[in-house]
Amino acid sequence: MPPTVSRRVNIGRTIQVELAPFPGRLFGSLRDTLGITVAVVIAMTLRVPGISLALALLFLLQRERPGLTLRSSSHIFSGAVMACVASLFWVQITDGTDVARFLGVAGGIFLAGFGMSATTFPLFFTIFGFYGFLDLSAWDAHRGSSAIVASSLYNLASLAIVLLASVAVEYLFGIRHPAEELRQEIEKRLNVLSRFFHSAAKGHSADEPDQLRRLQSELVRYAHAGDRDLNKLYNRLRDASSDVSQVPIGIHYRIGLLTRILEKSALLSLAHPPAASNYNYFAAIAEQCDQLLGGNAISSERLPDSAPPYLRDISAELLQYSASDEPDREVPATTSPSAERHTFLAGFFLPGVFQTPDAVTYALKLAFAATLCYIFYNAIAWPGILTCVVTVLFTGLSSTGAMKQKQLYRFAGAAIGGLLGIATVSLLFPNMDSITTLVVVVGAVSFVCAWVLRSPHMGYVGVQIGFAFFLTTLPGFSAATLISPARDRVIGIGIGIVVMWFVFDQLWPMRTSTALRHTLQRIRESTVELRRATTQKDMANAAETLSKLRAAVSLELVNVQQLESAAFFDFGQGHKRELASSRRLIHQIESAAAEFYSEALRSRSEASPQLP
Repeated sequence: MPPTVSRRVNIGRTIQVELAPFPGRLFGSLRDTLGITVAVVIAMTLRVPGISLALALLFLLQRERPGLTLRSSSHIFSGAVMACVASLFWVQITDGTDVARFLGVAGGIFLAGFGMSATTFPLFFTIFGFYGFLDLSAWDAHRGSSAIVASSLYNLASLAIVLLASVAVEYLFGIRHPAEELRQEIEKRLNVLSRFFHSAAKGHSADEPDQLRRLQSELVRYAHAGDRDLNKLYNRLRDASSDVSQVPIGIHYRIGLLTRILEKSALLSLAHPPAASNYNYFAAIAEQCDQLLGGNAISSERLPDSAPPYLRDISAELLQYSASDEPDREVPATTSPSAERHTFLAGFFLPGVFQTPDAVTYALKLAFAATLCYIFYNAIAWPGILTCVVTVLFTGLSSTGAMKQKQLYRFAGAAIGGLLGIATVSLLFPNMDSITTLVVVVGAVSFVCAWVLRSPHMGYVGVQIGFAFFLTTLPGFSAATLISPARDRVIGIGIGIVVMWFVFDQLWPMRTSTALRHTLQRIRESTVELRRATTQKDMANAAETLSKLRAAVSLELVNVQQLESAAFFDFGQGHKRELASSRRLIHQIESAAAEFYSEALRSRSEASPQLP
C-alpha cells in the first residue's frame, strides 16, 4: 500500500474512533443542543444582540455534574463582567486615547496570560482576556460612546441568557440527587478498575495497542482525585435528612476502601507492567470488580500465595469492600482540618508558581504575540480579522507541540464551521420564513458541535465549528446575507498562527521535551518534600502536605497526558529526536509518579490507624 493511502486510512480510522458513540455522549449532546436552542429563542424573543458570540462559549462549560456547570458558568460570567468593568474604567481614566488603548490591550492580555498559567482559575482569566480585548477594541471604530457601552452590556446580557439556559438544562436533566451522584461516582471507579484488569489480563491487544495505556491514564486520574469528592457527596447525604434512608450501610467505610484500592491499582499500573505470568490473577480481580458492579457479593476467595503481594492486597481489599455490611463507621480523614482551611492566596495560585519565571515568561510571550496581531490588523484597517488576536488568546499554550495541535484543531473547526455557515446563508436562509426553521437548523449544527466536543482528543474542533457557524449565521435578528465573516475569521486565524509560530516557535520556543523535563523535576521535588514531612513525625503537618502535594502531582499528570499527544505535533527540525526524548521522559515521569505514590501510601498509613 502506498504511503499516502496508508496515511489516509490512518486519518480516517482516527476520525472514526474520535466520533464513535460511548455511554453518555448522546444524552450530553442533546442537553447542549437543548440549552443552545432555548437561549436562541429567548434572545430572539427579547431581541438581545450579541447572542452569536455567547453561544459558542457554552461549549467551554464543564458538565460532569450540575454543580460543576454552575461553578464553571460563574467563572465565565464573572470574567466577562470584570473585563467590561476594567475596560470602561481604563477608557474613562485615559480619555480613550489610542496609545492608552493599546497599552490597555497589552496589559490586559499580559494579566490574563499570567492568571491562565499561575492560578487555579484559568477559565476566568481566559474569558477576562477575551472580553477585555473585545471591549477595548470596540473603541477603535470611534463610534459613539453610548453605542459602545450598550454593545458591551448587551454582550453580558446575551452571555447571561446562554449560561442560565445551560445551567437550567443541566439541573433539569442532569444528576441532582446526592445519593444518585454518589452511586454513579462509585460505579465509575469500579468500572475503570474492571476494564483495566480485564485489559491487563489479555495483555496488549493487536487491534487497540493503546487501550491499556488509556485505561491506565483514567485509573491514575481517579486515584489522584482521592476521596474528597466522594466524601463531599456523603456529607451532603448526611445533611439532607430526606436522603438519609438512601445511604447504603457502611458507605463511608467503603469509600475509604475504594480509594485505597484505586491508589494501589494506579501504583501497580505505573510500577508493575502486566506480565504474562500474572494474567490469571488479573482476570480474577476483574471478575471481583464485575461482581461488585452487578450488585453481588464476591464469591471468589483470596488470591493464592503464589500471586504477587501487591495483587493479593488489592484482591483482599475488594473482598473486604464486598463484606462491609456493618453500620457506617467513621474513617479517619485523609487530610487534617487545617488542610481544608487554606488561605486565599494559597488556594488562588498554583504551588511553586513564584519560584520559577515560567508564568511571567508565558504571559510576556502571549502579550507580545497578541499586540503584534493587534497592531497589524489596525495598520491595514481590517477589523474583520481580529480573530488573529483571539487565536493567540485561546491557543497560546506552554509548549510548542500543544500550541500547534490546538491551532490545527482551531483552523480545521473554523473552516468546517465557516463552510456550514456559508451553506446555511446562501442555500437555506432564502427559503426560511420563521423562527421554527431557524431553531431546527441551529439545533442540528449545535448537535454536531456538541458531539464533536466530546471526542477524546479532538474536542476543540467542536468548539471552533460552533464559533464560526454562529458568528456567520446569527449576526442580528434578520437573516444573514453576508459570508465575509466566515472568510475574515479563517484569514484572521491564519495570521494568528503565523505570528504565534514566530513568537512561540522561533523567538521563545518551549519544546515538549523541555516541558516534560520540568514536570519530572517538580514530581521528584514533591516526593522529597513529602518524605521530609513524613520523617518529622508531625502527622497533622504530613497530612496537610500530602493533600497539597497530591493535588499538585495530579495536575502535573493531567498535563503530561496532554503533552503526550501534543508531542506528535511538535513539527520542525529534529522532530523524531524530540518525539523519542518525549517518550523517554514520559516513562521517567511514570516511574517518578510511582515513587511519589509509594511514599504517599506509606505516609497515609502512618497518619491513620489501620482499619480492621
